[in-house]
Amino acid sequence: MTREAYYAPVRDIIVLVSVFLLFALLAARAAQLQISDTEVLQAEGDARFLRNEQVTANRGIIKDRNGVVLAVSTPVDSVWAEPEVLRKRSYAWPMLENAIGLPRDSIAAKLEQIEPGREFMYLRRALVPDHAQQVMELNVPGVALLREYRRYYPFGSSLANLIGFTNIDDEGLEGIELAHNHRLTGQHGIRRVIKDRMGRVVETLSDDQRVRDGEDILLSIDARIQQVVHQALVEAANEHRATSASAVVVDVDTGEILAISTVPSFNPNEMDTRDTTHNYAARHVFEPGSVIKPFVVAKALLEGKVHPETIINTSPGQVVIDGFRIRDFRDYGELSVAGVLEKSSNVGAIKIGSQITPHALMDFYDSLGLNDVTGSGIVGEVPGSFPQRSKWRLSEHASLTYGYGFAVSMLQIARAYASIANGGKLMPLTILANDYSRQGALVMPKSIAQEVSRMLEQVVTPTGTARRARIPMYRVAGKTSTTQKLIDGVYQEERHRAMFAGFAPVSDPKLVAVVLVDEPSVKEYYGGLVAAPVFRNFMTVALRILNIPPDNLGKLASSRTAHYERSET
Repeated sequence: MTREAYYAPVRDIIVLVSVFLLFALLAARAAQLQISDTEVLQAEGDARFLRNEQVTANRGIIKDRNGVVLAVSTPVDSVWAEPEVLRKRSYAWPMLENAIGLPRDSIAAKLEQIEPGREFMYLRRALVPDHAQQVMELNVPGVALLREYRRYYPFGSSLANLIGFTNIDDEGLEGIELAHNHRLTGQHGIRRVIKDRMGRVVETLSDDQRVRDGEDILLSIDARIQQVVHQALVEAANEHRATSASAVVVDVDTGEILAISTVPSFNPNEMDTRDTTHNYAARHVFEPGSVIKPFVVAKALLEGKVHPETIINTSPGQVVIDGFRIRDFRDYGELSVAGVLEKSSNVGAIKIGSQITPHALMDFYDSLGLNDVTGSGIVGEVPGSFPQRSKWRLSEHASLTYGYGFAVSMLQIARAYASIANGGKLMPLTILANDYSRQGALVMPKSIAQEVSRMLEQVVTPTGTARRARIPMYRVAGKTSTTQKLIDGVYQEERHRAMFAGFAPVSDPKLVAVVLVDEPSVKEYYGGLVAAPVFRNFMTVALRILNIPPDNLGKLASSRTAHYERSET
């Protein structure tokens, strides 16, 4: 027997024994894993694949009074990653750069900022669907999508100064979004899920906390009227090269705000164009000027100091008080009380108001809500600003009668004019629809309100200062105002506010509106020439939108007949 033949069986035995021992070791290890290390392995497996996942709640929808959507959250996908996993897959960073536009240097920088042990980081928020799909097709380990929501505003800039906007986490930052954030924000849910190595959910195990969507908000705004008002303001601001233009439209009987707009505005759908809301009608106060005169007349009528036909001598068209000269546009001579409003005579208003003590006049303004917020619920609304005096100089008393020396907001003026229009009842304003918790207060007898209303209708006639506010087929009442701006304690002769406040139809008032054009700089700057036409433009459409019956058909027929007869001649 050769040497090689002798050792062959021994070698085979050694190989067999080695294989047997290896299988024995494997079996022993398998037994150990199955028996003694089960909990450890289970914990490691769960740590890798078992997750508590947040279920994002839908933010409530903001709607107008007719259910038209003004703000809604639309689903978007955000890309997130497990930092430790992504750090080890640097080969995939260029692919992510192409898909989501995040440079590999930025990815590296993000990873360096992550604390050790953290299992979540955002790579890109709010991706468009096509890009999100590209990310999933890459199949990069540790990278996945998270469903989130982004706010969308269908009416864009026309409502931006009221609605406001949210941040990237869908939290309200301005306007209605901020004021009602607690109602609009829901409660996120938490569910326990199993995910694969790509971060995709393969099984939902339990809902540990159920998701609760946010509450919808129904505003008093009528989106149709809002758009008409906004467009009219844009055109007026452009035509007169004004720094801004604002308007508010209110339901006379309920105090509901149907439209409120300020231009310039911004596009809330583009984050880089967003700005602090400039809701001028609610957040700014100013000296109102001549729009205050109807309330001086109302107080004088209440106290029996004058009657509608009382004659006021305004000659020579100016008066000097405490060294201050107050002028009318021209010398109007003798005017009735109604004529004082029709011609907007400062001298006439001073002479009427001088028969009322300044304290009594201030108390009346206070009862009209001019010194307080209107209850609108608009974030940032400010109260009026009135001087506090124990003794009043004659010039200070006089300034109260023609709208200087104190400041009010457009909302306060609209509310006060609504009290004239509805027969003497002062209603709180509101931006919410179906708000039945509000109650009004009687601030003047119905007879006084109706008398002032008739006087204001004379202002909107061919001989009045607001003739450009006339609306075909409707009776309109209102008052103009033109004021110099007070800047650093000095009145600016070249910088004005043009304003008109009015309501229609006079026979059964439904809508009251206030228009303010700030610093018109092309040709005209008077309220009757600049603001009154804006009122006419949007109020004509608003009355038709709401199907409010005309109350001036007789005069329309007469004018058509006269026109026909002239053309025949």
